[in-house]
Amino acid sequence: MSAAAARRRKQLLQKQKQQQEQSTNGTDAVATRLKQLLSEELSETTAYEALQLAQSLLRKAVQTDHKDAVLEVTHNLCSKLLTGEKSDNNVYFIGMASQILVEAAAAMLEVRVPANFENIQKFVELDAFFTTALGKLNERDAIQEKQRVKYLQKALKWSDLMGSVRYGDLKMNSLLADALWVVGGEFRGDSVNHAALAEEPSAIVQRLMACGDDEKEEVKQSERDVLLTRAVLVFCAVENLRDANAVLKAYMEADPSRDFDKLATDFLSKEVKVKSHVIFCTSVVGILECEQKAGALYTWLLGKFQGYLQRNPELLPYTTKIGKIYFNIQPPPSMLSQMENMMAMMGGMGAAGMGAM
Repeated sequence: MSAAAARRRKQLLQKQKQQQEQSTNGTDAVATRLKQLLSEELSETTAYEALQLAQSLLRKAVQTDHKDAVLEVTHNLCSKLLTGEKSDNNVYFIGMASQILVEAAAAMLEVRVPANFENIQKFVELDAFFTTALGKLNERDAIQEKQRVKYLQKALKWSDLMGSVRYGDLKMNSLLADALWVVGGEFRGDSVNHAALAEEPSAIVQRLMACGDDEKEEVKQSERDVLLTRAVLVFCAVENLRDANAVLKAYMEADPSRDFDKLATDFLSKEVKVKSHVIFCTSVVGILECEQKAGALYTWLLGKFQGYLQRNPELLPYTTKIGKIYFNIQPPPSMLSQMENMMAMMGGMGAAGMGAM
């Protein structure tokens, strides 16, 4: 190496060292200021400054691959915003907390924070802070309820890709199921999906059977049956026949008003056009539990229930997946992409449209 090249190399190394020192000093200054703010009672002005400083530290953590800093910074800010002196009924603080939670959940995946038990519990605690603060509001805040769904979706995806549990951590699925059910409406189906992935058959039945004070918010019997079918099919698609049986048993016990023996007879009758979702589900589980190959019987059952499946096309990818797993029934090309999308959604991408709301 020539003398000129050696000098040039030395200069570059010195410049890199200076830049690293400046970056470290800058980060230390930001962290020091944030620590000072969080040690005092926050006003709206100082809370906003603290949010900006925390966001800066998150960006720096991503740039420097500082994994531990992501949850540490987020926990320090959220615990102050959501449990501090002025946190009760403070929509402004809750909004800032949801903002940093969304960014932190994305950063956890970007810097590949390990989705181990300790880190998952830290995020569960953050969500507990948030839901407690939401519950103290004088009125429901639909925007922040949807923000909760948004950060939990990202956190579930992180636990799926960086953890050891297929389709994401059970507790993360449970929290997302709760958040989606609270939002309600069209997201109840996704809520049932994640409750099934959380292995919570009793929670599913409790939600399906619960009736609110406002009749418009009741889960009607027809909607309950469709959601039950979705839950059973999800359990079967992930090869969890234990909980498929459990949710059916609990549902039938919770609804004594219907004669299920008569419904079973009607299901096989050509004259009776109305077919029971519960009998369809029990038949699916019974067929899957058979030791002998029963692919033809499964195909026949789908044919008997085809009208209902066509009216609820969101169920079709699950019946297709079940046919492929248990009986090696190859799906038609038109169903392949739907089935793949369905499995991707189960791994943390459910209710994807929420972010646009």
